[in-house]
Amino acid sequence: MPLCTILNLPLNKMMMENNDYLVTARAANDQIRAIAITSKNLVEEKRKLHNLSPIAGAAIGRLMSAALMMGDWLKNETDTLTIEIAGEGKLSHLTAVSNNKGEVRGYVSNPDVVLPPNASGHLNVGGAIGKGHMTIIRDLGLKTPYVSQLNLVSGEIAEDLTYYFAQSEQTPSAVGLGVHFDKETVEVNHAGGFIIQLMPNTNEETIVRLEENLKNIPSVTTMLEKNGDSPEKLLQEVLAGFDLVFEKKKDVRWKCNCNEERGERILTSLTRKELLEILDEGKPVEMNCSFCGKQYTYSLSEIRNILAKKGVVTNE
Repeated sequence: MPLCTILNLPLNKMMMENNDYLVTARAANDQIRAIAITSKNLVEEKRKLHNLSPIAGAAIGRLMSAALMMGDWLKNETDTLTIEIAGEGKLSHLTAVSNNKGEVRGYVSNPDVVLPPNASGHLNVGGAIGKGHMTIIRDLGLKTPYVSQLNLVSGEIAEDLTYYFAQSEQTPSAVGLGVHFDKETVEVNHAGGFIIQLMPNTNEETIVRLEENLKNIPSVTTMLEKNGDSPEKLLQEVLAGFDLVFEKKKDVRWKCNCNEERGERILTSLTRKELLEILDEGKPVEMNCSFCGKQYTYSLSEIRNILAKKGVVTNE
């Protein structure tokens, strides 16, 4: 079997486009499942939306990349996956929400945070987040979502997700995530990552070979830079020596699901007393989306219409 087979198309043909996308693969006679992503454009879009500092951009970029890869494992288009990080550091709150359509949105509480580099000379994401916990929510349209929560290991996100898979899903995994910025323009040069998982009954030879590979690979952004932001080639490097078979390719993108109707539903959920208090203040209601920053304004006339639907008639 050829080293790389993607839906029977050669690798160079699949790489003609350079958009954000993910690929899934299997290796070692299905003992390994793998997924990798390049997400430079969507992370840059998020950076520009809120003028994120490099540390804030790296943190949310890593989280969104991970959410997109994990979201690909959801079965239905209406299912969602949310990863929340609550820390004691300056980056106290991070959220990424994805689905299996390759869409993601993200929120970071402090877009301006700046810290000195860590001991390795890299962006100190772990220090910016600090001690805290990670919550992963899978909403599969059932009465109650599946929720897992665990303490952070390092705050660097990749290590925390590796720990999550081992503890909450009992699946030995390796997670790599990275975001690299241009030092002059502060634009995102490279972003992406991978998740490698061992299936049940994986033999010792496969485990030893994979562990050796993981010890010797460079950083995610180094591999992306070297390989033209190709997640296929990233997996080739991580899984060198394995018979690697690619299964699918999927475009991924930043997409916020806010709209006027969602704001109206929030206002409708308020009590009559709260809505009347808004009318008494005599000012339109302004709502800002935490994910994309878009603002929605609701006039006093619209507030009166909502009250009318609740059976309360007011004067103009």
